[in-house]
This record gives sequence, C-alpha cells and structure tokens, in this order.
Amino acid sequence: MTTSQVVESRGSLLGLPTYPDDPEFTGLTALVTGANGISGYHMVRILAASPDRWSRIYCLSRRPPPPNFFEDLGDGASRVKHISVDFLSSPVEIAERLKAEIDKMNFLHGLKEAALQPKRFLLQTGAKHYGFHMGPATNPSFESDPRITLEDNFYYPQEDALERYCNDTGAAWNVVRPSYIIGAVRDSALNFMIGLAIFGAVESHLGRPLNFPGDYAAWDREYCQSTALLNAHFQEWVVLTDTAANQAFNIQDGQNFTWGRFWAYLATWYGTTWQPPADDESKYKQVRCRHKNTPRGYGPTGTTRSTFSFLEWSGRLEVQKVFGELAEKHGLVLEPFTEKNRAQIFGMVDSAVLGDWPLSLSMRKARKLGFFGTADSYRSCFQAMHNLARLKLVVPPMVKEYVE
Repeated sequence: MTTSQVVESRGSLLGLPTYPDDPEFTGLTALVTGANGISGYHMVRILAASPDRWSRIYCLSRRPPPPNFFEDLGDGASRVKHISVDFLSSPVEIAERLKAEIDKMNFLHGLKEAALQPKRFLLQTGAKHYGFHMGPATNPSFESDPRITLEDNFYYPQEDALERYCNDTGAAWNVVRPSYIIGAVRDSALNFMIGLAIFGAVESHLGRPLNFPGDYAAWDREYCQSTALLNAHFQEWVVLTDTAANQAFNIQDGQNFTWGRFWAYLATWYGTTWQPPADDESKYKQVRCRHKNTPRGYGPTGTTRSTFSFLEWSGRLEVQKVFGELAEKHGLVLEPFTEKNRAQIFGMVDSAVLGDWPLSLSMRKARKLGFFGTADSYRSCFQAMHNLARLKLVVPPMVKEYVE
C-alpha cells in the first residue's frame, strides 16, 4: 500500500510531522509531569506553540518553575498553568490538588481519585532500558529486545504499573526511550552539555587545548544523541497517532555522531585547539564493566580506557578557581562543584563520553509508522550551550553562529 504525508522542517529539525485540521486534533488538553526538567520543559514548549491543537496545558512539578519558564513560551504562556504537586504524597492529596486546579506511581492513583481519564498516557524512560550503562548491549537496540536482569532497573516497574493502570481504566499508553538528551533548562544538573561547556571554557581560559580523555575506541564509535525538541515533537506525534497506541518506541536524532567530530566543534566554540586520544598507552587507566556478563548475554565485557575522567578533572583546584573567576565575570548562578552537582554533572559527562562500546537505538519502528523527523546533533549541542549561557549556567561560547 502506498501512502503519502506532508512533513516540515524547523531550523535544525528536519522532516517533522504535520497534522490535519480535523476536530480530533483540536482543543486538546495535556498534563505534563516533571515540567521543570529537560524533557518536560521542551515538551511544554512544543505543545504551547500549537494553540489550535492544545488549548490547555497543565504543568505538574513539586517546585515552581524558574522565571524564564513562561517568558520563553511567548504567547503560548497564556494556555499553560503550573500546579505544584509532590508525586510522593498520597493519592488522595494528589487528587485534591488536581481537582482544585483542573475542574512516583502515586500519580496514577491520584488521577483515579480525581476522576480524570486521559486518552493517552506517555511515559519517557531511556536507553538504560537496554543496559547500555552496564556494558555492551545488542546494537542496534529494538523495542522488542528482552529486559536486562543483571541488576534492578526502575524503568521496568514503571512500565508495568502504567500498563496495569491503562488496562484497568481503558486508557492507551506509550513508552518512549531516548538516548542522552541535548537541551537546556535552569533546574537540572543531569545534563552532560553543562559539563562539556565548563570543560571547554576553563581549558580555553587556561590557554590549553581540549585533550580527549578516552581512547580511539571512544573517539571513533558511532553514538546516537536525542535532541530534546525533537523528542517532544516525536512524543506529540506518538500520542496523536492511533496506530502507535500501546507500544514502546525509541527516539534519537537519526544522524551519525562521533565524539571525534564533536571535539573539534567544542574547541572552536570556546576559542581553543584540541588534541585526539593519547598515543602513549602507558597513560591510560582501564576499568572493566562491573558485571561478568554483558547486557546482551555474550561477548567480552566493555572497558573504559582513559587518561583522566571529567569527574577527576572537576576536582582540580585550578579548575574550580578558574570557573569561579569566569562565573563572577559572566554572572553565572550555577555552583557545579558542590558534592551533589559535581557528581551529577561530570559523572554524566564520563558516562556519555568514555567507554569502548557503541550506543545505537533503532528507529525502524517509528519510521515504519510514519515519523521521519531528524536533528543535527552537533548543531543541537551548539544551540544548547548558548541556551545554557542565556540561563546563566555556563560561559557563553565565543562563536555566535553555527558553522558546519
């Protein structure tokens, strides 16, 4: 059967879906949980940009949104309402908050208590579903791949709870699994772009090239990234597509990415030079993955070979001193070297950059159903760093316009 559809491109996002003016695609209401986070915020941005399709958007989070939250939504802000809800409180408490404002899994029970019946419930998890954080997984990963039981994974009980809720209530569900997410929000330190921007700015200020800490396996491996705005477009498409109901989907940028290519970009953006992996084998420390078996169940365990880690780098006094000077100069509000922030920010960078095994999420399932969106991951990184700088989290890149 031959089918056709209209797609559109917006900036660095290509092949995005379009929607008809049918009544089923107008006057919809969305509830976005964790709206202050990197995924929730970008989801709100996409929904708020379509006033005919999404007439009301409720943003649920424990903390109030930062000042820029509504400012960045432009005219769409008038259709967005924030509700302070702690999802760890009792279902009755959650229900009371939802009833008053809208004529962890407690949220599902809270919806029942409030007599709110969603048509579609979407849960975002991630590539950890396939065990990439524990070593080599099956590449590319298909949504039908079996669960990894080497250790507990909180994604699995979330999926099971969602499916039970939907079976009980008649709602449809989706699970979406992105890779490392590229984006910028004020309140999330779990963002590897922050650590890379700090690394670029500090090393440049010290007059040093950006040395790559990993080996050539990490430098050359193909990796997939997930731009937050593309994720949001995809998730909107998923919940509005009848044939996608009650299924899980991968989402990634759909274009090739290597750290070797990115390293030259990062150096240029912060006005310095770069160095490839060290040739001297004696400089490398090697750490094997923590499990004897691999997530895919066969083959050698993965290794991380590095001359330094970003977490180690962030503990150097000269690094912290220079960042303090840069923070004062640029009016930065982030304190990346507190014990918690340092572990989150630079541990995330180590996780994203180091290691000898690839990460590939298959997009064949989404493509078969008609989603053709892609993003230029390098350009997404550039835009994210500038947005992080606008939010006063990192030093602004010296390069103002993206050049391929």
